Amino acid sequence: MRILLVRPRASGGLAAHVDQELTLLRESGHEVAEAPVRIQERPAPLADLRTLRTLRRGAREAAPVVVHAHGLRAGALAALALVGTGIDLVLTLHNLPVGSSSVRLLGRGLLQVAARGSRTVLAVSPDLEQAARRAGARDVRRAVVPAPERTPRDAAGGDSGGKHVPDAATGDPAEAADDSVWPAECALRVLVIARLATQKGLGDLLDAAALLPAEPPVGIAVAGDGPLHDELAARIDRERLPVRLLGRREDVPALLGSCDLVVSAAHWEGQPVALQEALRAGRAIVATDAGGTRWVTGEAAHLVPVGDAPALAAAITTHTDPAVRRRAEEASRRRADELPSAGDMIDQLTDVLALAGPR
Repeated sequence: MRILLVRPRASGGLAAHVDQELTLLRESGHEVAEAPVRIQERPAPLADLRTLRTLRRGAREAAPVVVHAHGLRAGALAALALVGTGIDLVLTLHNLPVGSSSVRLLGRGLLQVAARGSRTVLAVSPDLEQAARRAGARDVRRAVVPAPERTPRDAAGGDSGGKHVPDAATGDPAEAADDSVWPAECALRVLVIARLATQKGLGDLLDAAALLPAEPPVGIAVAGDGPLHDELAARIDRERLPVRLLGRREDVPALLGSCDLVVSAAHWEGQPVALQEALRAGRAIVATDAGGTRWVTGEAAHLVPVGDAPALAAAITTHTDPAVRRRAEEASRRRADELPSAGDMIDQLTDVLALAGPR
């Protein structure tokens, strides 16, 4: 099958998902070309017009059986470019615009164009699934978003410094972390894996940290970087919060092997890869009930309302009890056995793309 892939200018989880799809489709024998465009995050009339022309020309030259676009703006522009070509569009919907009323209004308009112009919409969360249906999509399905497999780095190439790097599936903590991550006196080692951005609810996390009791001592380590680093660091110092910002880390399996509890305070998520990794590592999880988080964790996580710092603090405190953690860890390991695999993802893509082909 010939497929033209249209991706936005994005990084992080979305980019990793598109890269994973590209690899899996090619390994499965499909002929996949990437459109020579990177859709901008915000509207830019002249650039968008050039993108439309490029997409239409690319569709003619590549002669694909189907176009697969990722993201709202990529989907809308691809839908417009394909009008009259007879080529079907499949859209994976990763998010919707947030912000002012005008931004949200524009987002609704783009969604109508993208949803109605798509043969199938794959949604990464329940709210996106509902939005696509309301916008007039003909066929809406839950996107399969597995966590990519991590390859432990060796002494020559990674940040492990020659130490043993634990396997995330076993949670082996051998030499995984030292006092630069969590102080030795911590009774509960909490790990947060998140980009330091508004969507991740890190202000709420700090609010919750301020509410934690002094005994037993809890230490929170945040792995990730982003635009809020300086603001968060200043508040942590000012309020003497039990939180350490670790920056970007390449040793996530090691951190998962050493922590007692994984926490997500996100305001919105698709199907968070970090929580899939936490489940596979057999870690207890406290998370906000945001976006597609429940799709990932099932009943294994202690879910709290989005933006409720007292509830988040209470849930973290509950997990200072080793018996509570043991039960949560057992639930995570059971849930990990139910998580989707790369094979499930390629099966879905093959089925959906075949449906969108010539009939």
